[in-house]
Amino acid sequence: MQAVATEGSLEELVAAVRVEVARLDPELVVHRPVPMADVVDRGASRERFALVLMGAFALIALALAALGLYGVLAYAVRQRATEIGIRMALGASAGQVRALVCRQAAAVVALGIAAGLCGALLLGRWLETLTFGIAPSDPRILIGSAVVLFLVALAAVWLPAQRATRVEPRIAIQEG
Repeated sequence: MQAVATEGSLEELVAAVRVEVARLDPELVVHRPVPMADVVDRGASRERFALVLMGAFALIALALAALGLYGVLAYAVRQRATEIGIRMALGASAGQVRALVCRQAAAVVALGIAAGLCGALLLGRWLETLTFGIAPSDPRILIGSAVVLFLVALAAVWLPAQRATRVEPRIAIQEG
């Protein structure tokens, strides 16, 4: 196998190489000439497939984490409907109740996101041999994931709290 570098087009190069090879030895042939870019791409295809597969699994994991986070937080807020009704019966405004619920959930979510980021930084070192062009500890990916989970948590707390503050305090207390 031989390699030839050129600035011209592939067709011109192949024709020139065939002429030169035929001049040197008429019995030799140029068999399936391939550009070097294709050879390199073929060699990197396995790693590229692994990277795409890891990325797909990472997105699925993020979606499952977001779904689970939403479910747990929404359920926790719904369980507090009686408490929310009592607070509103005692004179708390809907905004105060929503702010209280959001503050309490934000503490738990911030702790979870911090633990997840630490785990990703520690365990991401094992993945560095499999990835190229991007580090597992890339700040854009870590911050993006944290922002997505934070926004999901905010929606998971805000929406049920909004529904709970719309319920008449008397009804919320009776249902509890």
